[in-house]
Amino acid sequence: MKMKSGKFGVMAALLVGIAALTGCQTQPVYRGQTTYGYQGCQSCGVVQQVQQIYIQQQGTNNAALGTVIGAVAGGLLGSTMGHGRGNTATTVVGVVAGGAVGNAIGSQNSQPGGTVPAWQIVIRLDNGQYATVTQVPNPGVRPGDYVVISNNLVYPR
Repeated sequence: MKMKSGKFGVMAALLVGIAALTGCQTQPVYRGQTTYGYQGCQSCGVVQQVQQIYIQQQGTNNAALGTVIGAVAGGLLGSTMGHGRGNTATTVVGVVAGGAVGNAIGSQNSQPGGTVPAWQIVIRLDNGQYATVTQVPNPGVRPGDYVVISNNLVYPR
């Protein structure tokens, strides 16, 4: 019996030791120049330049959406009228008429594009390459700030 509990104690001590040593491994804090063999953050770097620019915003074209919604509504309304072949005819007429009305309404609700303020940020990445990000939200960074690029937006790090 004593042999079994002794083996259990050695195994438990070994497992606790391995767990403790595993938790001791630390990751280096990386800022600045790359070190050979260490890749660092692939999308991190130092801001070189920030400038406000104006970009052309795309307008909305609701005509296609209006056509589809109008056609569906017209088809449903047309299918409730008539019997037999008359039902099919009224459904087709409803689809065509609803599509035309929906297109006209959608065209009236479309908005033209215009210019909006945006920010263009030039970043020297940790790997030495340069990246330029243009984004509408103000990143709130200045030259010399350390940043990360995520989802095509710049964030302070």
